[in-house]
Amino acid sequence: MRIGLGARLTVGIVGGLVVIQGLGLAAVLWMREPESGAWRPPMPSRVAAAAEALDASPPAIRDAYLIGLNGDQTRFFISDGIPAGYRVHEGLAPALYRGYRQALADREFLVLRPEVAREWRPRGAVLSQHAFSVELADGRRLNVTPGVSQRRRGLTTVFLVVAFGMAALSAIFVARLIRLATAQLESLSEAADSFAADLSAPAMAERGPEEVRRVAVAFNRMQAELRRLMAERLNMLAAAAHDLKTLLTRLRLRVAGLEDEAQRAKADADIAEMAGLIEDVLLVAQGEARQPRREVVNLHRFVEDLVTMRQELGQAVGADRLEIAYGLAEPAALRRILDNLIDNALKYAGGVSLGVGSAADDRIEIRVIDHGPGLPADFAARAFEPFARHEPSRNRATGGAGLGLSIAQTLARQMNGDIVLTPTPGGGLTATVLLERR
Repeated sequence: MRIGLGARLTVGIVGGLVVIQGLGLAAVLWMREPESGAWRPPMPSRVAAAAEALDASPPAIRDAYLIGLNGDQTRFFISDGIPAGYRVHEGLAPALYRGYRQALADREFLVLRPEVAREWRPRGAVLSQHAFSVELADGRRLNVTPGVSQRRRGLTTVFLVVAFGMAALSAIFVARLIRLATAQLESLSEAADSFAADLSAPAMAERGPEEVRRVAVAFNRMQAELRRLMAERLNMLAAAAHDLKTLLTRLRLRVAGLEDEAQRAKADADIAEMAGLIEDVLLVAQGEARQPRREVVNLHRFVEDLVTMRQELGQAVGADRLEIAYGLAEPAALRRILDNLIDNALKYAGGVSLGVGSAADDRIEIRVIDHGPGLPADFAARAFEPFARHEPSRNRATGGAGLGLSIAQTLARQMNGDIVLTPTPGGGLTATVLLERR
């Protein structure tokens, strides 16, 4: 039986938190355990004063005096020699206690350590790593060792540090698990974005946990179904267009037999307009399925020739800062894009100027600038939708069928480009065609 991603995450998070909390509990218990290694010996002057006071005290009250000296942190007791369980320590450590030797003057001062070195001791068994032994006037020795109830100093600070460490470790652990889970979602998001930009994008890799594989399989199935539906739509439209063109051809033959020349001219114009509309609808329907034949185009010369041709036709088309630039485009498609944009500008603004330059994202831009009425903000967002028109009627004389901008954007995206509409400073509309740099 395979464990799914959700179950793995649940088990992993719960297990990890249990381990981390166990480590935190062990750390707290360890800090609460008596620990002589952190013992801070009393000041040298206190040890010297205790030895002098004991020398001056009658033997009968020495025990009472020792009880007064003892505390939770330090224990004072008298022995006839080196106390049981300790031995004299030689080496580097005694040199660290030079202050005691100076305070005790002529008294013999010894540094002691446990006779048996141990790595672990039972709870409550307190032996100092180092203890002190001072000779009294009667030859007996005053011994200074840790108290039985000694606790590690700075318990609160250490506890806060350990708690912070446990919290940080928990956060890192959970973040890592979440990152592993969201990485699969990122792959799905990237595959969806690729498919949205290109219908021929490769299928999503079907790997990972069971849930992720099932999502990938469903996504690939949806992708294949969408491709099939798009192909069926194109085939249906192509068949309908073929039949309509056949009917239009018959109409042309019948119209040619009309005796009224004026009516014949009007009918011919309507048939030509209908044929153009059919071509436009087919072009929009093809969307990004059509593969353009891009080549390197001298955009400076291309736009300059287009402006010259329009001016020869008596149209108010000018050039504005034509930089020398080369982009990747299909010349026929680029010509169709610019013709559509120029025709729109001439229709609504009466004049237009074209410019070529570098875009901010290292692409080449061709600007089609007019100073007409522009587009309302509520319409600009859907200006590229098929059959969308700012003028609500369907009269082609007052705005066409609403396919010009949609066709232009479709052709631009087929060439890995785009079209952006922005208001012209001072009023009007600027359509910017973005193309890849050579």
